[in-house]
Amino acid sequence: MADDKPETATPARETAWHMDAKGRRIEVSPLNALEYYRLAKALGTISSEAAEDMAFVAAAVRKVDTKLFALPKTETDVEFLIQTLGFEGIAAAGLALAKIGKSEEDIKKEAEAAKNSAGGPSSNSGSPQ
Repeated sequence: MADDKPETATPARETAWHMDAKGRRIEVSPLNALEYYRLAKALGTISSEAAEDMAFVAAAVRKVDTKLFALPKTETDVEFLIQTLGFEGIAAAGLALAKIGKSEEDIKKEAEAAKNSAGGPSSNSGSPQ
């Protein structure tokens, strides 16, 4: 009787995606505490904070277009992900991670605010250059 078994299914993870500059859909899922610990242990000491940040963002990638990626377990696995993603994919993964936990409305507002600050009417003094 399947109904007598206790519920053991884990809840679905929240994911988000962003298109990178190469047109690839980069899908991410944030690491939980245990995954973060295990990855940090596997990576050991990393000489720069930037390299460490890059490794943990890359490790959150679960899918590039239709290709699935498992959570990396070794430094070589992380290096493979970084090589696959390149700077474009890592940037998109970071943007996708920033979307997690935000509503669709919040994301649209932030995109609109960024668009307006990057070249909207207020950024020009009105005189041609």
